[in-house]
Amino acid sequence: MTNKQQSTIRIRFFILLFILGSWLLVGTQSVYAQDFNLIVCGTDALGECTLSDLVTLLQRLINALIIISTFLATIAFAYAGFLLLTSGGNEGSKTKAKDIFIKVLMGYLWILGAWLIVYTISSVLLRPGFSLISAL
Repeated sequence: MTNKQQSTIRIRFFILLFILGSWLLVGTQSVYAQDFNLIVCGTDALGECTLSDLVTLLQRLINALIIISTFLATIAFAYAGFLLLTSGGNEGSKTKAKDIFIKVLMGYLWILGAWLIVYTISSVLLRPGFSLISAL
């Protein structure tokens, strides 16, 4: 198999994987802000936005981005696995696949670490009775 044929197969596989993954992510429904519960203002009796609403919005937005990054990391891992399986003894392809694995894993671990820090801080800010003025 020539390099051009391998490249064509890889591109087709990646496109198919992207389409299948997009279909699984979205399903048969449209995705709206309400699906991720991103609309948080106006939930109190006065209908006003407060600092608590802003923190809740940021927390939900970050959770939605974690879901999307998990989906993208899964696609990248599948692509790297495909490259590794189709390398056919070619050391360059194996090295490229391993580099993709390592980079995606490191990036995903950074994302999860950042999420853990933000989640911990925001859970303190959303604790009932917490006030920035009384903390000073």
